[in-house]
Amino acid sequence: MKTIYFDKDIPRVVATKAAAHFKVTQGLLFTGINAVKFKKDIPDPPLPAENWVRVRNIACGVCGTDVSFFKATTGTGSALEPIPGSAKTYLGHENVGEVMEVGSAVTDFKVGDRVGIRAYMAGCDTKDLPRCRYCAEGNYNLCLNYGAKPRFDLEWTGAGWGDSFIAPQQQLYRIMDELTVDQAVMIEPSAVSVHTVLMAPPNKGEKVLIMGMGVIGLGIVQALRVIQPDCEIWVMSRTKDKLDFAMRLGADHVLTGDAMETTAAVTGGSEVYQGMSRKNRYFFGGFDRVYDCIGGNWANTLGVRLLAARGTFVKVGHHMNAVKYDETPVWWQELTMIGIDAHGMEEWEGRKLYTFDLVQEWIRDGKYSVDGFVSHHFKLEDYKEAYRLAMQNPPGVFKIVLDCG
Repeated sequence: MKTIYFDKDIPRVVATKAAAHFKVTQGLLFTGINAVKFKKDIPDPPLPAENWVRVRNIACGVCGTDVSFFKATTGTGSALEPIPGSAKTYLGHENVGEVMEVGSAVTDFKVGDRVGIRAYMAGCDTKDLPRCRYCAEGNYNLCLNYGAKPRFDLEWTGAGWGDSFIAPQQQLYRIMDELTVDQAVMIEPSAVSVHTVLMAPPNKGEKVLIMGMGVIGLGIVQALRVIQPDCEIWVMSRTKDKLDFAMRLGADHVLTGDAMETTAAVTGGSEVYQGMSRKNRYFFGGFDRVYDCIGGNWANTLGVRLLAARGTFVKVGHHMNAVKYDETPVWWQELTMIGIDAHGMEEWEGRKLYTFDLVQEWIRDGKYSVDGFVSHHFKLEDYKEAYRLAMQNPPGVFKIVLDCG
């Protein structure tokens, strides 16, 4: 087995974090000091129980979380830090694979089925534990057992960034035959976008802003058009090609110029007031809803200042560390804040189903398009070049995919 993983060796993590901190030292991230490792000579681990399967990977997407591991951005002030974890975090969760072996108790899949990883974080389904109440209802990302010991203490299991991996069947989902490989690698990021809008759908006639036109932000444009077509969508990004893509997907307007001045003008807000600091500015009025797909100090501070009174701030983007921002608008303007943790169980048109299944239906039926999202392919062995391109993020880069076969 081959697999790419994050090694939680503290000196190595500290060295990776230090190298990522300055542009002049970021070249060191592509050397042996990085906590992200590629091991190529692992004996194929046996299935530890009869409800486990072995999957041969075909392809897997590169996402912002993978880049965060490459730069070791997780901070000691984050709520993630105290939770017990394993010595390795396997990378790759936007995968397409094929079942190559099943245990005798496997009922959901058979050899030859195409599958992907649904539950990625270390909860009941990944640890092969009896499901807590959240996992039992399908909301695995709210699991109560993140800190619990797994059923089996396995040295190697792998994930999407590798040639194969093993997993309990409940961790996986079936990929529809009608979808191509490039469509299938887009299921997971599309599920994040769809779950975001279903968790915080706008009302009719609302003016909404999406900050950040990466793959998730672009997907939110489409999800809004399906879930609440009667809203006015504004998009914000530093990159023209992503803004152009957003307009083709259904956005109404691009937020150009000074963000506060433009927002005040288009939403009927007040004048923008200037504080003693050049950066400290504020106005009254703003968007009814802001979807933040950027994350971090700057995005949090600006995002809540672009909201109207009693508006909703939807927190999608993150960097796995604690951030600082001015919370004054939250209490002063009685804002609502909604956090988004990937995907789970949805209610749509009288049905309950996993986000992954809903997204596949929409892609299959032409309601939601992922055409044009996959822009670059790399061989698994060239994962560092994929990382390099993701970090440079020049025009024309949308979804990068590793070919694992």
